Amino acid sequence: MPRTQHPRSRTGLVGEVVVWAAVLAGIVARVDLWWQGRAFWRDELALVQSLDTYSLRKLLGPLSDTQSAPPAWLLLERLVTTAFGTGERAYRLIPLLAGCATLVLVALLARKFVRHTWTAAIPVLALATLPQLVFYSAQAKQYTTDMLLVTGLLLLGVGMLRGEPSRRREVAWYALIAIGPWFSHGFMLAAPLLAAWVGFVQWRGGVRSLLGQLARLAVPGVSLLLAALWARHLTSLAPDFAWYWKPFMRVGDRGRFLHWNRFLWEDFGIRELGFDRPWALVLLAVPVLGLAAACARRWSRSTAPLLVLPLITAYAFALVSMYPFGRRLVLFCVPGVLVLAGIAVDALVDGVRRLAPSWAAQVVGLAVVLALGLVAWTTPVGLNQDLRYQYGVDDYRVALRFVKARWKPGDVLVVGNGDRVAFRVYGPRLGLPADRAYRAMRLLDETKRVGCPLPTGITSAGRIWLMTGDRVSIYPRDRSRYTVIVPFLDRYHRVYFADKGHVTIQVLMPGPARGVEPAKGRCLGFAPVGPPGTPARPPALPVD
Repeated sequence: MPRTQHPRSRTGLVGEVVVWAAVLAGIVARVDLWWQGRAFWRDELALVQSLDTYSLRKLLGPLSDTQSAPPAWLLLERLVTTAFGTGERAYRLIPLLAGCATLVLVALLARKFVRHTWTAAIPVLALATLPQLVFYSAQAKQYTTDMLLVTGLLLLGVGMLRGEPSRRREVAWYALIAIGPWFSHGFMLAAPLLAAWVGFVQWRGGVRSLLGQLARLAVPGVSLLLAALWARHLTSLAPDFAWYWKPFMRVGDRGRFLHWNRFLWEDFGIRELGFDRPWALVLLAVPVLGLAAACARRWSRSTAPLLVLPLITAYAFALVSMYPFGRRLVLFCVPGVLVLAGIAVDALVDGVRRLAPSWAAQVVGLAVVLALGLVAWTTPVGLNQDLRYQYGVDDYRVALRFVKARWKPGDVLVVGNGDRVAFRVYGPRLGLPADRAYRAMRLLDETKRVGCPLPTGITSAGRIWLMTGDRVSIYPRDRSRYTVIVPFLDRYHRVYFADKGHVTIQVLMPGPARGVEPAKGRCLGFAPVGPPGTPARPPALPVD
C-alpha cells in the first residue's frame, strides 16, 4: 500500500486541502458555465432536435443528421427533460453532474497511486481547468458521462486488485461492465481490456480460477457485446460519421502512417491535455514516466497499467479504423493519463527525498509542477478566454429571437443548409412558422453568374430574412453570409445587416439596389427546412 502521510500530519492536512480545493475549483467553473444558460451550439443542436421530437422508440434508432449517442444516455436525457423542461440548463444537467462527479473520482483515484497527498492535486487541477473538459460539462453531449464511467471503472478495478475481497465491490464491478456500455461508447471500448487485465491479475495471483472469471463475465460480456453490435449498426447507417472523422483513423502507407501518428498524438496533447503546441509531443513523456514509476513500485505494479489501458484501447481501434482517436471522442482517456502525470511528479519527489532533506524534495516537486504549469496549465484567465471566444460561440438563439421580434405576416426565412438544425430547435420554441422557413443548398453546377433562378415560394414573399452561421459554409472557402445573398441581388436589395453572436442576419426587400451592378456568384438550391429526420440534401424546389 502507498506510504502516504498520516492524515493528521501538517503536510497530509495541507495536501488534503489542496486536493479538495482543486476539486471545488473545477466544480465552480463547471456550474458557472452551466448557469450562464448559453444557447445550444451546432453540435448540441444536431442532437437536441432528435431529443425534442423523437418518440422513445425512435430515439433508440438512427438519429437525425448522423448524430450518435448511447441509447440509455438518450433515455436518461428524456427523463430529465420530461421532469424539468426542455431548456438549455435541463438538457445539460446530466453532463454537468457527470463532469463534477468525475473530478471527485479522479481525486480518489490519484490518491491511491501517490505517496505525497498534494501531488494528487496535479491531475485534479488539470482536469478542473482544461477548457474542453469544462466546456463539455455544460453541453448536452455524452462525453463527460464517458469520463465518469471509465474513471469509476478504473477506481473499482484498483479496489478489486488491491483491496480485501468484497462482495459489494465485486457486484458493482460486474454490474458496471454490464450497464455502462449502454450509457457510454467510450466505456464500451475501454471496459473489455480493463476487465481482461483485472481477471488476468486475479487468476495469476490465485484469487480466482480462469473458469470462475469467465463465468462471472458471461452476462456482462453478452450485454457489452450487444451494446457494441447495436452501436456498430447505427454507425453504419451514418456514412458521414466515417467521412467526418477520417483524419483520426488510420489510412495510407508507412510514410503517411508516421505523419498520421504525429498529427494524432500532437492533437491529443494540445486539445485533450491542454499542452502548448511546441511542447505537445515532448510533454507526453511525463505520463509515460509516471507509468514506469508506478510499475516500479511494488504496491502499484499490478494496478498502474489500468490507467493507460483506455488510451491503448482507443488508439488500437483507430489503427483498425473502427473508432476515431481524436477530440471529444477520446476524452474518456484523459483522467488516467493525468493521474499518470501526477505519479511522475510524486516519484520525482520520492527520488529527491532519498538524496536530500524532505523540505528540499517538496521544493523540487513544486518547481516541477510550476514548470509544467507554465507550458501545460490553463489559467483561469485563459480558461475564460477559451470558453468565451473558442467554444460554442455561435449563438443562433439571439439571432432567431431578433427575427421573431420583427417578423411580419408574409415574411420568409432562408438559412444555410448547415444551419437548419438551429431553426428546428429554436423555431418551435420561439413560434416561428415552419412552413415559411427554407434552407439554401450547394449545387453541383458552381458556375458563377448573375440572375440565378429562385423558387416562387421565396420570391412571392414581401420580405426575405437570411440567417447563416459564420462557421458553417455552404460552398467551401466562401463565407456563408456572402454565398447566401449573391443569388438574390439582381432582384432584391439589402436593407439590414447584423452579426448576432457569430450568426449573420440580413434582410432583403424587392428591387435591385440602384446604381450597383450585381456581383456574380454561385447559384443555390432551396428546400423547406423540414422536421428532424429529413434528408441532409433533399430535392430542391422548382424554380421560376
